[in-house]
Parts: sequence; C-alpha cells; structure tokens
Amino acid sequence: MADITIKHTRAEGTLVHGSEPDDGILELLNPFGFRYARTVGFIYLRGSRDRASDQRRIRGAKASLETEGHTVTLDIDETVRRSFQAAEQERYVRAGERAERLDTKADRLQESSDAKWAEGLRIAASYQGEPVKTDHYSAGKHMNDLRRARRLCGQAAEEQRDADRCRSRADAAAYYEEGRKGPGTTLRRLERLNADRRNIERQMEATVRAAESSAEAGHLIDPEALVDDLARLDADHLDLCEQIREWEAHIKAVEAEGVKIWGPADFTPGDYLRTGERWYLVLRVNAKTLSVPRSVDHRARVYNRANQLGTRTSTLPYDKVTGRMSGDEMDAKLAEQPEGL
Repeated sequence: MADITIKHTRAEGTLVHGSEPDDGILELLNPFGFRYARTVGFIYLRGSRDRASDQRRIRGAKASLETEGHTVTLDIDETVRRSFQAAEQERYVRAGERAERLDTKADRLQESSDAKWAEGLRIAASYQGEPVKTDHYSAGKHMNDLRRARRLCGQAAEEQRDADRCRSRADAAAYYEEGRKGPGTTLRRLERLNADRRNIERQMEATVRAAESSAEAGHLIDPEALVDDLARLDADHLDLCEQIREWEAHIKAVEAEGVKIWGPADFTPGDYLRTGERWYLVLRVNAKTLSVPRSVDHRARVYNRANQLGTRTSTLPYDKVTGRMSGDEMDAKLAEQPEGL
C-alpha cells in the first residue's frame, strides 16, 4: 500500500504525490477526472489549475484510495496562486503550440490521403474498366488489385476527414487569443465575472452571519473550518477582482484604439442598430439591452414596424451592436432602395 498526498494550490492545480507507475493508483483516480502527465511523470486533476479546489472530486478520490488500503493525506492551500496575466499568457502560448502541432498533423494526414487516393485511382485505372475474367489465370491478381484500390481509397477518405478535423481545430487554436480578446466577448465575460464577484461577496457575508448566529446561540463553531471557508472565498474574490481589473483595462485600451463600445447613451427610440448584416429599429433603450421588433420576415435586412410580428419584441445586448443609424438616415436609404438594404 502507498502513502499518497493529494496537494492543491491554485498556482499548480491538484497533483498526486507518492504514486509509482503501474501501482493501480491512476485506475482508481480516473473516474474522478485525474490523468497522468507523461511529460512530467505525475498524476493531476484536469482543469484544476488557477481554480479553487474541487472538494467533491478530491474527497471522492481520497475515499476510493482509502477503500483499497492506501493512506491519503490532503494538502490544500488556496492562497498560493499566480497572477492572472501569467496564467492568461500561458494560455495563449499553449494555444499557439496546439495550433502548430495540429497543423503539422493535418499536413501529414493530407499528404498520406492524397498519396493513397492517387495510388488507388492508378490501380483501378490500369484495368480501364475491364471486367474480371473468372476463368482466366489473371482473375486472382485482378480481384486483389481491385480490393487494394478500394481499401486505399477508403483509407484516403478517412484520413481526409481526420485532416479536415485537425485543420479546423488548428484554426480555432490560432484564433484563440483574438477571439478571447474580442470586445463583445470581453464585455460578456465582464458581466459574468461581476455577477460571480457579487455572488462571492454574498457568500462571505452569509458565512460570517451564520458563524455569528451560531456563537450567539451558544453552538460550537469549528474555527478551522470557518477559516478554510473564508480563505477559499477570499481567494475566489481576489481572483475575480484581478480578472475584472485586467479585462476592464483591455476594454479601455480597445476604446483608445478607436473601437466603439456601445451603450445606452448612444441610442434613442427611433434609431436603428446593426448586428451582423441586419438592421433593427430601436423601440426602447434599456440599461443592458435594446428592445427591437420581432419580424415576420426572417429574410429581411431591416426589422421595423413595417414587418413587425404584431406587437412582439425582442431584446439585443449592447455587446452585439456593430453599428448605428438614425431613423431619418434609414428612411432616406429605404427610399433609395425600396427592396431593402
């Protein structure tokens, strides 16, 4: 039996120490999301870095190991973390490496697919559509060649699908940083992060109030558990504050470069907003969204009262807006192009 330590810090994630190759530890931990990193030679919990410890998985892993007779120690420190900038930069570097690796694999698969396809076609074409002469000595070779040509073409088609899949994943990885820093994406992320921060602040207040109520009622309080809970919540709050600060700075930098960030002050009822290739009449300006008509014509380029579905409306968030036009400007354009923009 082994002495196992499951250690978690936000800087390194959840790691398993004390395991040896082929000792059965990995098989016990696999159901809880633990994997083996061949490059460094240890077991780790996927997705645990730069995050709070996943107590459900960690305690499940501990129980599984102890059931098999292993001794397990938990070492969890939520205060050890790395900066958001360092974590974010590493994500971009890894995405670049992933894109390069997938591109290389796609090139290799494409080359192999092309070669097999060409060879299969060459074999098939060499018989020029001649039927198999079943009573001739050449029938065996003829059938074998046709089977080989069919097999090569099938392999070529499968490798082509794999190459296309790798190329698509490579393109996504290459676009990762640009997509992550997009203004609309960043604004939506900021909204989510601010909501998460408010939730953490409510949890901190509730934890303190619960401890105070228990003390006033004369109930025993576990000070270590209280400190652990508050330390975890404080670390979550610190992470969120740092992320919010960095992304807000990014939005300011984007605005300084001339990118328009739309808000309630930019619109009045009667204006038109653009999102994608479509224009919408602004019916009402809200704090976080714009109310627009819901149209009966889903192919229309302009949604307004003329094609509105009764009185039904929809809302669009400001991060989806890509342009603005006044009502007078839109009327003039529609007069010039009655069929639509």
